[in-house]
Amino acid sequence: MKRLVLASVLAASTLWFSAPATAAVPPNLPKAVDSFDAGSLHVDVYGTPGKPALVLIPGLACGPWEWSGEIARFSPDYAIYALTLPGFDGRAPISGSLFPTVTADFWSMVAAHHLTHPIIAGHSLGGTLGIVLAEQHPEKLAAVVAVDGLPVLPGMEKLSPQQRTQAAQRFSAMLSAATPAQFQTAEATYVLPNYLSSKSDVAAVAPLLGKSDPKAAGAWMSEDVNTDARAELKSADVPLLEIAPYDATIDGPTFPSPAAKQAYYQSLFTGAPHATVAMVSGARHFVMYDQPAALDSAISTFLKAVH
Repeated sequence: MKRLVLASVLAASTLWFSAPATAAVPPNLPKAVDSFDAGSLHVDVYGTPGKPALVLIPGLACGPWEWSGEIARFSPDYAIYALTLPGFDGRAPISGSLFPTVTADFWSMVAAHHLTHPIIAGHSLGGTLGIVLAEQHPEKLAAVVAVDGLPVLPGMEKLSPQQRTQAAQRFSAMLSAATPAQFQTAEATYVLPNYLSSKSDVAAVAPLLGKSDPKAAGAWMSEDVNTDARAELKSADVPLLEIAPYDATIDGPTFPSPAAKQAYYQSLFTGAPHATVAMVSGARHFVMYDQPAALDSAISTFLKAVH
């Protein structure tokens, strides 16, 4: 019965969530009830001990601050484990392969802290990591929410492995060559205006991104570009919700409608047993800033079906 209820909710999630876009700098993070390191990961714990575990993974160069609105929204009902990836938000970078190291440390953290079937919610790079984790051990998870994080970066599926490696090298070299000040300026001037609708949000987020190591961002970006997790999607036997933003200014030249982008995103999940795509209109990449209420509604609807 629960599987039938979940299927009906996932089918309903093909509807579009939308609300008027406004500047929505999330609130400051509350005081963590616990903080610890788990190998390469730093973990801050919020919410209600003993409740179901919700693990939040940030995007490239971000920290738990980008999830502060969701931490406030879901703290009464979940024990929230907010991760910081190595090299981001003031944390020291690590050497070697990032995806294998971080995913191994994630599973060690789950075992050491006795997290029973946690839910993962990841944004961008964090969403891709959540999908990879679902492929590795779906039996250990309850569900995955990916907010504009995909099994392969959009457009990269059209490139050969050699072309993808070359693109990864270019991204890595560009980011690694930047000083912290140059990195922050580039984010504020070129990147974030495409990722956020509000100038005030851009001004608020850029200094936070500036706390991350540009070389670490380059290394993460390189691995992200080289990642194509589609072949193993059949192993991700867990409820999986992809939340995709749609902004006519940014997306319109490629996707004439939210339905067109939804169909493209859904095609990237071919083979995943329980994956669906929900659209949030009026939002760019940082959905939690552009449409926080719509994002929280989409997540809440999904989680109610999972439990």
